[in-house]
Amino acid sequence: MQAANTSPSPALPKLMLYLAAVMLGGAMLATPLFHLGKWGHEWLGTTSLGGTGIGTWLMKEIERAHFTRYFNRAVLLCAIVFIWPFLRWVQLDRRLLPAWRPILTGLKHWALGFVLAAGLLLLMGFAFLKMGAYQLRPEPNWTKLGEPITAALGAGIIEEFFFRGLLLGLLLRTMYVAGALFSGTFVFALVHFLKPPAGFTIPDAEVVWSSGFHILGQIAAGFGDVEFLLAEFATLFVVGWVLALVRMKTGALWAGIGLHGGWIFGLKYFSSLTSYHDGWLPWIGNNLKIGLVPFIVVLFTGWVTLRLLPTNRLQPPPPDGR
Repeated sequence: MQAANTSPSPALPKLMLYLAAVMLGGAMLATPLFHLGKWGHEWLGTTSLGGTGIGTWLMKEIERAHFTRYFNRAVLLCAIVFIWPFLRWVQLDRRLLPAWRPILTGLKHWALGFVLAAGLLLLMGFAFLKMGAYQLRPEPNWTKLGEPITAALGAGIIEEFFFRGLLLGLLLRTMYVAGALFSGTFVFALVHFLKPPAGFTIPDAEVVWSSGFHILGQIAAGFGDVEFLLAEFATLFVVGWVLALVRMKTGALWAGIGLHGGWIFGLKYFSSLTSYHDGWLPWIGNNLKIGLVPFIVVLFTGWVTLRLLPTNRLQPPPPDGR
């Protein structure tokens, strides 16, 4: 008697359920987390710890935190808590992850991606300055590179490992390449779009148990803004598409980490030096990832990178042979 087919079940529906659980969990946890923060502020103010350096810093951070920040932290906490059950559910296999060797070649690919992404993005920003879409802040700090570099390295490594390593590997296990690339890229863009609208907040006195769900409604409303969808979601999608193609061509994450980190570095560094003039959407937005011009620049960056990177013809096929 022939054994039953034990091929893994599709990962995409499970991934969508995981994202839904994270967002709903964050909406429910945001208000209790908000009240816990306010209670912590009052408690610090009545103890000697509030007069110490770390206590003073904590109190200032709590005072500056609006409800949307608590919502973001609640979503992040749920994402961390739910990730292990999700990985067990999808039956994670180490063969899904790309190889890291040879390291020297990988570092060269990383440097190529970083220089191209950051360089072309900052050149675009310089052009925006000349056009009048942005202006320099008073006394810009040109040497303030710590935060952009830290964000570039952290987000580049973590997000590429998750989206182009784990997620794309899971999708390739049960889907053909084109479907896996499209699905993984859509999820990447969607996840980056699932955040409170810029400038939106809820006054502390108006926070109730359902405030987290009110933010979910605001996020959903963003998908009804066609101009904003074209300006930001399209750019996020093409970023994910380029990174997925680079991962497929090289069979590794190095170049993608470099590209991702370069884009984040350019975005953070330029934003710290400039301020935006309204009225340029859908072509230019209030940061370098929003607008149809960034969309075109990202596409061009990806085209150049793919032409310069060698194809790894020795990479193994996905576990099911697709």
